[in-house]
Amino acid sequence: MRENSLEKRVFALIGYMITSARNLLEEPVTYGPFRILDSASRLISTLEMEELASPRLLSLRETIDEGKFSLIGDRVAFEAFLESMMDVLVEHMDADRQE
Repeated sequence: MRENSLEKRVFALIGYMITSARNLLEEPVTYGPFRILDSASRLISTLEMEELASPRLLSLRETIDEGKFSLIGDRVAFEAFLESMMDVLVEHMDADRQE
């Protein structure tokens, strides 16, 4: 059976998520939130490659990618970024209600 490119990309993302889950058993606790954010970014990229990503998702990925590496230098900044992501989600959800 010949696999299509979307299936291959989704399989790769799932592989990343599963191996991340396993590796988190030995990694610092803060890596978990980073890996989840990174998985969300990768999922949006996969959707974009299939021309299925809305402007809202692309905007969300941009915000994720701008802040996810703040973990490296400053845990407090990363925690603040995660809190701000909750506000970003609410804003995007509110936009749906107004349409």
